[in-house]
Amino acid sequence: MIKTFSTQIKPSVKAILGGTFNPPHKGHIGAALKAADEIGINLVHLMPCKLAPHKSVGVSETHRVKMIELCAQNNDRLIPELIELTLPSPSYTVKTLRALKEKSDDTICFFIGADSLYNLDKWYEWENLLDYCHLVVMRRDDEQFSPPPAVQAWLDCHVTNDKNVIHVKPAGHVVLTNTPLYSVSSTEIRDVLANAKSAVKAGTPNSSSVSSSNLWLEESVLNYINEHQLYKS
Repeated sequence: MIKTFSTQIKPSVKAILGGTFNPPHKGHIGAALKAADEIGINLVHLMPCKLAPHKSVGVSETHRVKMIELCAQNNDRLIPELIELTLPSPSYTVKTLRALKEKSDDTICFFIGADSLYNLDKWYEWENLLDYCHLVVMRRDDEQFSPPPAVQAWLDCHVTNDKNVIHVKPAGHVVLTNTPLYSVSSTEIRDVLANAKSAVKAGTPNSSSVSSSNLWLEESVLNYINEHQLYKS
């Protein structure tokens, strides 16, 4: 008699880094990949958020998506996740997470920086976020971690030191990682690109100086920006 066994496919763990990605740069992507390493996840999904028209900085969704796709082409650990751009306005993270859970049974790890955590109590339905995901907070090693009282009280109920929890439970926990976050922003990079008299060169980041912002972009992304004259005054 031949025995048969039923097998159940275990949902995968999906790491998501949301952001404007205007433009996407090595600072926040590199930090997310380091955090993913720390919690045992290989792939990171880059999810561009929907921007209000007055915040578009003259760059369309099409350009932002293309730049994310170029980043993914250069790194097989990166995958574009475009669901938020398809959802009706207004855009809220909790609604996006809910839509992601409706789309698949994947366990979601939503990555945010410590600065975003400090403002979490101002997010729409922020106390419901963990119904749909684990929250992975990226902190600098040398950062003084000091959330406001309301967020700290919420953290005390949900934070865990067991990073394996994301692989065994579907949602509900906050994991703190020590990540080399870099002191560079998309705003600073846009300023440099807007004021550049000629095309800047891409390379490997070796400085946190704003004057070295051109080094924070993938070469293909920089070429795309120059080709389409994005961010020029």
